[in-house]
Amino acid sequence: MHRRTLLLGSALAATFARMARADDKTYTIGYSQFWGTNPFLVTMANGAKKAIGEWKAKGVTINLILTNGGDTDTTRQVADLEDLDAQGVQGLILFPGDSIVLAEPVKNIYNKKNIPVVITDIGLQSGKWETFIITDNVAGGKQAAELMAKNVAPGAKVIVFDHAPGNDNAQNRARGFESRATELGLTVVPRKLLKLSLEDGRRTMEDTLVSTPDIAGAFFMNQVVAQGAYAALEGAKRTDVKLVPFDIDAVSFQMVKDGKLLGIIIQDPFKMGYEGVNAMVTKLQGGTPQARMDLPTYVVTKENADQFAKDPQVTGGS
Repeated sequence: MHRRTLLLGSALAATFARMARADDKTYTIGYSQFWGTNPFLVTMANGAKKAIGEWKAKGVTINLILTNGGDTDTTRQVADLEDLDAQGVQGLILFPGDSIVLAEPVKNIYNKKNIPVVITDIGLQSGKWETFIITDNVAGGKQAAELMAKNVAPGAKVIVFDHAPGNDNAQNRARGFESRATELGLTVVPRKLLKLSLEDGRRTMEDTLVSTPDIAGAFFMNQVVAQGAYAALEGAKRTDVKLVPFDIDAVSFQMVKDGKLLGIIIQDPFKMGYEGVNAMVTKLQGGTPQARMDLPTYVVTKENADQFAKDPQVTGGS
């Protein structure tokens, strides 16, 4: 059988599946995540599952197909969106790994077929969606700069480690940090580009200590890179450089308590997943969900860490 015939058969099957479920209270929803094994994304998925349980109690059954995007493989996430469509999902919830690349399948598949889309964090630079649930990342970056400025000398040199030039959230965090740090009189040196990994965090910090030996602080868009950077500082016996990342897990939480990280800017991924499902079901049932939900950020420091000990990103629970 020719591939064209197979694809046509798959498309027809998906269409019939959507039509068959259109009038009942059972929905199949795809949830495409990038780096789905990260505590942030696991927590987001747990929020979605909580909402599904609540809808089930109301007589609405949601079959959730959760995909992982090959952890940090943008190409794999594009393929995930294609596969979810082939399986006949009636709606797509998306945590995109890249704001430009993932816009293409959204526009070319889901928008063209009028399959509703809900975005939980990061966002897309083009395409259409019903609801966008997002953290105020600029404000979070500014909070990091304010924390940094209180703990380094006036005019001290600070830097952003940038692992996500195509990610809108990450860039907003960096812009917030750099603009506020400049306003507060700190010296912002050019960003360092690197991959999202412990090893690249370590290696980039080692390079920074050579190129800018008087560096006083670094801001990270993700906690994993910060953990790698701390390993480099520990090896160089540099306890004077202050580190502030975005996002938290059990390891980084303990590092804050131990004074290895100056602080962490955290979000509420559980609420993102929870409200993402609620918005999608509202749309599928003929309602109009809220177009945008803006969530605040919080600053975790050694002084207030115990207040966040039960955060799902720290405990792995819900």
